[in-house]
Amino acid sequence: MDKNRIPAFELRGAVDAVRAEVEEGWRSLLDQTAFVGGHEVSRFEDAFSDYLGAPACAGVANGTDALVLSLKALGVGPGDEVIVPAFSFAASATTVAWLGGRPVFADVEPHTLNLDPRDLGNRVTERTVGVIGVHLYGRPFDQAVRAFCDRKGLWLIEDAAQAHGASLASRRVGAVGELATWSFYPTKNLGCFGDGGAVTGCSAELVETVRRLRNHGQQGRYRHVELGTNSRLDALQAAVLNRRLPRLEGANERRRQIAASYSEALGPIAGLTLLADPPGSIPVYHQMTILTERRDELASYLETRGVGTSIHYPEPLHHQPALEAFAPGDDELPVSIRAARQVLCLPMFPELTDDQVAIVCSRISDFFASSG
Repeated sequence: MDKNRIPAFELRGAVDAVRAEVEEGWRSLLDQTAFVGGHEVSRFEDAFSDYLGAPACAGVANGTDALVLSLKALGVGPGDEVIVPAFSFAASATTVAWLGGRPVFADVEPHTLNLDPRDLGNRVTERTVGVIGVHLYGRPFDQAVRAFCDRKGLWLIEDAAQAHGASLASRRVGAVGELATWSFYPTKNLGCFGDGGAVTGCSAELVETVRRLRNHGQQGRYRHVELGTNSRLDALQAAVLNRRLPRLEGANERRRQIAASYSEALGPIAGLTLLADPPGSIPVYHQMTILTERRDELASYLETRGVGTSIHYPEPLHHQPALEAFAPGDDELPVSIRAARQVLCLPMFPELTDDQVAIVCSRISDFFASSG
């Protein structure tokens, strides 16, 4: 690896910070031969729910299972319509279709790329049962989404896979919707060293349903009260999360410092747009995302000058082949289409240095200055 290259993301520093503690925890589990369930899992579930201010937490195998089991707990089945943002990771919509439901795409706000609450009313039919809102890039979606669901009698799932520790109106995300889904994929703000996920929310009863569904629908050993599956948070990964959770606030604060530096340097540049932070929110900047019509040129320019970038996401969901059966016309989702053509994610991880941020900003400034 080129030591002078600035990657879009790098995990080595985060691993090294907890290596000794994780190895000690793993040795303990190896000595106990305790790999499924147990104290590491229950300890994390308690600590994470306390951190969020949520009444309960159920660890699951990954973030996609968190969505599937949440939808299942809410009773989603054939014919049910669930409103989802057209610009997000695929699982926000494919999980609805997986259960036989119909994902109904709503457009996103141009300044945040989160679900546009003004568009929700255009998507409701007599078959609508709920809404999945995504806290995209670590920026919470608008409170108006929760208010809309309450007015219409719809449930709300928070897809919080990119928003560990983010807050809205002095309340951490993860306890706003009836259920909230989490991924602990290694690149997340709170990641393990493999796959992992969880479900929280404001409904302890629904979280308990997820708890049964993740373990074959059991209520007591060999007493299967509903059709479930096998999706449990691994004890070894829970041990990682228990060592990383206490560091989350510090890591998120560093992300905010980096984001502020990017914003100060890049804000004045013509031809480049920064995403806005929702009013009353404290984002956690899972990604530092900019918008530019010259996205591909800029990405190529930065790559040749040792700066990595990434694109989250290059296609709106209704353009995905797996979801084309649910696609409306492009004229209904103009912001999502434009976003997919313009988004570019800059290097963002807590170990990024101030000097590296300055170099990235200088390279970007040079690009627009030389080609403007």
